[in-house]
Amino acid sequence: MLVTLSLSSLLLCAAATILFYVGIIGKQPQSLQKKAICCLAVSFLLLSLLLCVNFIRDMNIFVLRSWYLIPLCWFLLLISFLVYYKLRYTTVFVFVAPLCFIFLLSALIFLHQEKPMEHLVIGPFLVVHLFLIFAGIGIMGVSAGAGALFLWQENMLKNKTKLVNLPKNIPSLGALDKVIHHATRIGFPLYAVGLLFGFIWAYMAWGRVFSFDPKEIISLLILALYGFLFYEREVHGTNGRKTAKLALLVFVITLFSIFVVNVFLPTHHGF
Repeated sequence: MLVTLSLSSLLLCAAATILFYVGIIGKQPQSLQKKAICCLAVSFLLLSLLLCVNFIRDMNIFVLRSWYLIPLCWFLLLISFLVYYKLRYTTVFVFVAPLCFIFLLSALIFLHQEKPMEHLVIGPFLVVHLFLIFAGIGIMGVSAGAGALFLWQENMLKNKTKLVNLPKNIPSLGALDKVIHHATRIGFPLYAVGLLFGFIWAYMAWGRVFSFDPKEIISLLILALYGFLFYEREVHGTNGRKTAKLALLVFVITLFSIFVVNVFLPTHHGF
């Protein structure tokens, strides 16, 4: 069931990605984006079913490599649909669709490479840790997508690219900056509290809060950069290109943590 639903969601994300980019290249985003959004909506429903069924069956599965990325993908889609419902920005999916495809493809690749953690302590602290971290990263991903679109559009305008070459439904620079602002305001506290619960869980699982594990170090680096972005937005009111770059940088480092640190470096989180 895990494989079937994951593969179906993967194919739907692939179809959505193709539809979005074909629409943009062909200058016909309106005619294809509804179909692409429908594909992502069905993918989200399949992932929801997958999460619910396996949560009931075995919560230990959430810490395996093949499952770590699935709830992250679910949160990414959830946040994207909330942004779409609130602001009607379809371009947020242009970034999210291929990213979800990469996450689900990686989950299927890792399916037979799990290394279950010995003496795993399952309890409320682990559940809250995972929930808040996934939510924070999901919101971070949407913020990074807005940042990437901001930098791309600003570069085109600076190079005096004709406005007719821009997709008709792309949000303005001000609107994208607003997305980064609200996403950072919500995402940073969730990530910070989630990390705190992670350190509490680490004490319960390994008898120590911090052990200079590569995953712990890079998580603190992400927290520091995410906190700096939050500080710049909330305290100094910084906006525009600087915060767009920061939002993108934070998410790129997070992806490095997920795909490089978790997989290739010796870490407690290599399960």
